Amino acid sequence: MAEKKQVLYDLRAAYDGPFIVEEFYAEVENWIREKGMEKEPKKKMEHVTKNGKKIEWVIEAHRHIDDLHYGVVILRALLDNVRETVVKKNGKKIKINTGNVLISIDGFIQSNIHGSFFQVKPMYYLMRDLIDKYIYHFWWAKNDGLVSSECHDLFKRIRAYFNL
Repeated sequence: MAEKKQVLYDLRAAYDGPFIVEEFYAEVENWIREKGMEKEPKKKMEHVTKNGKKIEWVIEAHRHIDDLHYGVVILRALLDNVRETVVKKNGKKIKINTGNVLISIDGFIQSNIHGSFFQVKPMYYLMRDLIDKYIYHFWWAKNDGLVSSECHDLFKRIRAYFNL
């Protein structure tokens, strides 16, 4: 059984202007690698319209906290009206994108109980569930700050990338 607790809800950033889509992807993946997390892509969708591309990119980054808990950071990036333009810089032609970007970050703590004897009988399962919800909750609430700080760190990194 897996139970999710939402630690951080809907941390948002918006941007309108020039950027490079591939560098944005690389920046997020570098952050995931630096934090020692595992990336799980959920959705990557591109739709071409007359105004430009619409890109939706959803990923989850997982971190093992302890034996029963995982920290999960979910990033949703919606890129709208993405157009490619060519700019000359120092005599070289550089391809950049312009468009609107909306980023949303959520943080979760997921608890997993795998194949223990507590799942065999309903009475044991009920006792384990009550202990997890009302007694053990006080000890695993300490991990809320860890996941929340990772989400804020990713948020600052993305804002710094777009402020360049």
